[in-house]
Amino acid sequence: MFIQTTTTPNEDALQFIPGVPVLGNDNTSSMRTVEFTSPREGLKSPLATRLFAIDGVRGVMFGSDFVTVRKDSDCPWQLMKPDIYAAIMDHFSSGRQLIRSDGGDSHTAAQDSMNINEHDSDIVAEIKELLESRIRPSIQEDGGDLDFVSFNEGTGVVKIRLRGACRGCASSTVTLKHGVEGMLSYYIPEVTGVEEVADELEEQAKKEFEKLESHLNSKD
Repeated sequence: MFIQTTTTPNEDALQFIPGVPVLGNDNTSSMRTVEFTSPREGLKSPLATRLFAIDGVRGVMFGSDFVTVRKDSDCPWQLMKPDIYAAIMDHFSSGRQLIRSDGGDSHTAAQDSMNINEHDSDIVAEIKELLESRIRPSIQEDGGDLDFVSFNEGTGVVKIRLRGACRGCASSTVTLKHGVEGMLSYYIPEVTGVEEVADELEEQAKKEFEKLESHLNSKD
């Protein structure tokens, strides 16, 4: 198996392309992307579990034909790549399922946030359609993805969640303002802005870091 490596706008995230389908087989046929942001979440996938065992790995996301790995900024890729290659190669050579069939929660049963349902307003349906057809493909090419969270009809603000290589990426602000917000507001005048929403684990980690930083500064 020959595994290609593709850089992303985030220097702490790489896209690994094994040359075989990643999502789309067995119990993952309805999934566009699946992301794990902690070792505990990764227990639902044998491959994610193996990748999180590598020192420095912070996040794993699976796409249709790629695996995105995020790392700590102080861990060099040249030391991590051999173990990542080995983990991916061993998994796809073994024939094991990507997601354990007994995982039975949001990663195996959750509805894609871009799916249009009967409760969506016409504007929300248009927003989802644009995100799905015009924006999502280019973001996935860079090893990332995004979720639709909400649209406030009073303020015109769309809230989304960035995932994969987009997490912690310095260029994500540019992606939001010039990419997502620009296109949505052009086609849908009711949209006045786009904001990123962090998930609970990310917010908790940020608060803990700020608390530690404040404690260290108080000692100086």
